[in-house]
Amino acid sequence: MTYGWPIVFLMVAIAWSLVLASDAPGSAPAASRELRMDLVTKISIGSATRAGVAKLLGRPWRTVHYGDCNTVEYQELWEYWGHDVTGSFKITIEFDDAGIARVIARTVPTGAIVVLAAAPAPQSSHQHQGKEPE
Repeated sequence: MTYGWPIVFLMVAIAWSLVLASDAPGSAPAASRELRMDLVTKISIGSATRAGVAKLLGRPWRTVHYGDCNTVEYQELWEYWGHDVTGSFKITIEFDDAGIARVIARTVPTGAIVVLAAAPAPQSSHQHQGKEPE
């Protein structure tokens, strides 16, 4: 099947407009203030609390709570949007059940995730009430 040049031109123009629109400056959610990476680096992984992170970075753009009882994975995530010369990015801070920051990661719109800092999981003191299944 062959296409005339106007159809090919139109398809290329549509494809480029989608590529350019996906990296538009306004595509990231609005944040209460600009995220500064020098402040993110001040977070002490393994000892920083939710209150300390909120005081340093402000209110997160989004908070995610995983309500299950899987102690291997952290239950609460705070997300912040930032922008630098490479474009928009998301900073995710994972908290354990005690409210201590355990992981900080940076995600770019292409989906690449870079763990900036991580602390080992604390000794698990989580116990279910009642009798264990046999």
